[in-house]
Amino acid sequence: MNALRPTFPLLSLAFVLFLVVACSNEPPLRSVSLQQRLLVQEVYAPTPTPTTCWKLGFDRRLEPKEDVRQAASLASWLQRTTGLAWCIWITPPGEALIEQLCNGEVDFAIMGTVSYLQAHHRCGAQIVVRGVNSVNEDVYRAAIVVPVHSAITTLSELRGHSFAFGAPNSTQGHLIPRLMLQDAGLTLNDLRIFTFNESHAATAKAVTSGRYDAGALQDTLALNLAERGLVRILALSDPYPSSGIVAAPDAPAQTIALTQNALVRLDPQGADAATLYHWERSEMPRGFVRAEDADYQALRQLAAAVGLLEP
Repeated sequence: MNALRPTFPLLSLAFVLFLVVACSNEPPLRSVSLQQRLLVQEVYAPTPTPTTCWKLGFDRRLEPKEDVRQAASLASWLQRTTGLAWCIWITPPGEALIEQLCNGEVDFAIMGTVSYLQAHHRCGAQIVVRGVNSVNEDVYRAAIVVPVHSAITTLSELRGHSFAFGAPNSTQGHLIPRLMLQDAGLTLNDLRIFTFNESHAATAKAVTSGRYDAGALQDTLALNLAERGLVRILALSDPYPSSGIVAAPDAPAQTIALTQNALVRLDPQGADAATLYHWERSEMPRGFVRAEDADYQALRQLAAAVGLLEP
């Protein structure tokens, strides 16, 4: 893949709204170009050739349409800032963003720490930047929450209760909460039942609906729900290096450097606020800082200990 590609006129962010018409019995949506307008019936277009654009993938976090809008707004900003052509990539259900990053289908990915560690372990994917939270720290925490009127007041009281995790490879939704439960003297066998969900939003619904007695969430969403009186935070974890943006192993160094230099200048609460879609709901509401693989060594050891990294 060449380090530079021709640019095209930007696609209006309104196009992304078409993506929500997708349903499970239709062909899987592969990628959405930001360089041309498509009719609704053309959304399921063939995957662009490698010379079309730099493809930005993303882990699922909130509702699918919200994830798409956020990623598309960042790709649009990157296109204007770097002068390169960018498009977003939507991982079809049943497929893994990690695999697509490693096999070259995706050039860059907004992903959680465990996903990054797995991609680095598997194919040498490179961390480029990591997010800065609302209090200007490049760390995040996991939260374990319960329904507002729950009688549970400590983590140890979760013994014998039901628990909702995020995705198995989620740092805030699984890895860190597993450590929190372990520190409270609990294993998965001590729970009456547990489940894994596709997104933090799904976990939040499992708890707020009363279907599960407790659940694990990203701190941003948990604090927001607690402020609205929808959940009660039972415990917050220690801080760990936050999620970020990862480059595929074969991404050219020139493109990585150009992208990194652009991202660390992103100003979501100032000059670039109008460009980004509800960036305050993301895990990096104040933008990004440069990141290195060594920053994640403690979490790498923890992920290996609970079997989230291949031998």
